[in-house]
Amino acid sequence: MSGRRLKVVIAGAGIGGLTAALALLRRGFEVEVHEQAMALREVGAGVQISANGMLVLRELGVADRVLALAARPERREVRLWNTGQAWTTFDLGA
Repeated sequence: MSGRRLKVVIAGAGIGGLTAALALLRRGFEVEVHEQAMALREVGAGVQISANGMLVLRELGVADRVLALAARPERREVRLWNTGQAWTTFDLGA
């Protein structure tokens, strides 16, 4: 394409959209991210990132930052919505 970079438009600035944008930028694409929310902020209860997901974040150079901010739960629980009664489904260990 005679030196012209391909442009990619991403709809959504969530974890997937921003990760895709970073990966594409690092490979020389021009990237435009569109998000309908007026501001990016914490939403919901949390995010669990699998081992394979962490490999991607490590490859993109952001794993150390993610680990510095990460919570490390000791176990997984399920709670009954109306009473809060909890059952441990399994211990996570170190």
